[in-house]
Amino acid sequence: MRKPNGYGCIKKLSGNRRRPYVFVVSARGKQRPVEYFATQTEAEIYAADYNKLHKHRSLPGHQMTFAELYYRWLNRHIVDTSPSVSAINGYRNSFSHCSSIQGMNYTEIRYSDYQRILDDMRKSGLSYSSVKKVRSLFSLMEKYANKIEINNKNYASLLSLGRNRPVRPHKPFSRQKINRLWSISDAYGVDTVLILLYTGMRVGEMLNLLKSDINQRQHLIRIARSKTAAGIRSIPIHHRILPFILNRLQTPGQFLFTDNKGNPYNYSRYCVLWREVMHKIRADNHTTHDCRHTVATLLDNAGANETAKRRILGHSGGDVTERVYTHKNLRQLRKCIELLP
Repeated sequence: MRKPNGYGCIKKLSGNRRRPYVFVVSARGKQRPVEYFATQTEAEIYAADYNKLHKHRSLPGHQMTFAELYYRWLNRHIVDTSPSVSAINGYRNSFSHCSSIQGMNYTEIRYSDYQRILDDMRKSGLSYSSVKKVRSLFSLMEKYANKIEINNKNYASLLSLGRNRPVRPHKPFSRQKINRLWSISDAYGVDTVLILLYTGMRVGEMLNLLKSDINQRQHLIRIARSKTAAGIRSIPIHHRILPFILNRLQTPGQFLFTDNKGNPYNYSRYCVLWREVMHKIRADNHTTHDCRHTVATLLDNAGANETAKRRILGHSGGDVTERVYTHKNLRQLRKCIELLP
């Protein structure tokens, strides 16, 4: 569609740029860049909003595509809910699976178009969890479309995910493997695994810890950034891992867990370190999430209070009474965490 005179235009800049698309407008006979974008769709959305705001006009006959709705929803969702970086990356990954409908007018997309995407994902060997995240994206976008009165479709609730067949069921660490970790606790990176095994933290929670999140006087870890609301919590530091925490506090930088150069780990880099440690104790089949299963299993075996265990692991309460009326103080949580051998 040809843009009207004075609407502005979008250009793609040369070279390897993080945001190669630029929206430019004419001012005094010269083109002036207004904003830069990672994708052309984001630039098109900005151009449309810019003209509505500054020139009070829209493109005639414009139909919103799935991609445009996604970017509009994502920006609004970030403002409203402040999702974690991992959640945003999850949305972007889910969107990448929808290439077959990204250019389609949103109002013309039907149930069969959505279901075909999910079926193709399962056929290609992607996990049940990945497919579920795509369906969740559809649901969130449908709710946003209803809010802005584009459409009132509700296909997401009708979509089938197929059977959930775990690729590799999680299993706890054995006592022998934990003992092997303690026997090489001075080796590089082993302290991080033991900290996971004695706190129940998610690996993302651990990697995001700042030194300011550690209360040295009360021996507490404050989880201020988590994937769920229940994940925002305080975990008493088990006496066996306290020396590791104190040593980490002496390293340079604001993050608690960094490499030898003081650079914080992202998940991919940490997984390399994890595999190295697992190889040393002959536990190559274990994943980081097995640490949480280990903590839950060991606390169950020790007869830990169920509510205290949920608080430590960052799980939401099982019923209204537990979520609203039951409170566990620090002493009770410490008693629970110290049940770990």
